[in-house]
Amino acid sequence: QVIRDAGFTWCKVNFGWREIEGAAKGAFDWSHTDPIIEMAEEVGLDLVIRIDHQPAWAASGFPVNGPPDNYQDLADFLTALAERYKGRIRAYEVWNEPNLAREWGGKTPDPGAYVKLLKLAYGAIKAADPNAMVISAGLSPTETWSPEARPDDKYLENMYIAMGNNS
Repeated sequence: QVIRDAGFTWCKVNFGWREIEGAAKGAFDWSHTDPIIEMAEEVGLDLVIRIDHQPAWAASGFPVNGPPDNYQDLADFLTALAERYKGRIRAYEVWNEPNLAREWGGKTPDPGAYVKLLKLAYGAIKAADPNAMVISAGLSPTETWSPEARPDDKYLENMYIAMGNNS
């Protein structure tokens, strides 16, 4: 209600994948997310849900935050999420700052790999909820070019190239 009273109509909330499907593939726990959705609806807020933080079963080495070994696992999760909350979540942000190694499983940031993940996520979400918006991950503003980071402008340019310059 405080958010609404401040004049905002949108709220961004992180739905950690591991918090919902952490026990095992297909074993969902909606006990944390259902009340968030209900509260937002009660006060009339639109939600942007950020999805990241893979479960241990989905990524070898289990970094704090990184892409799953099998991108289809994320797509399957997003299908379940978008089906459950169809029409109730207005937008999904897929991952966070993939131009930083700490957000990309400790690996050198890879815009081509992120584009593959984003395209699969987009297809899964839109198939389950055609009216939902799918948003690319926010990039960290940096000029660093190293194994730990890629400049946000260059990373975005390389995403565009990886998409075929027309997506």
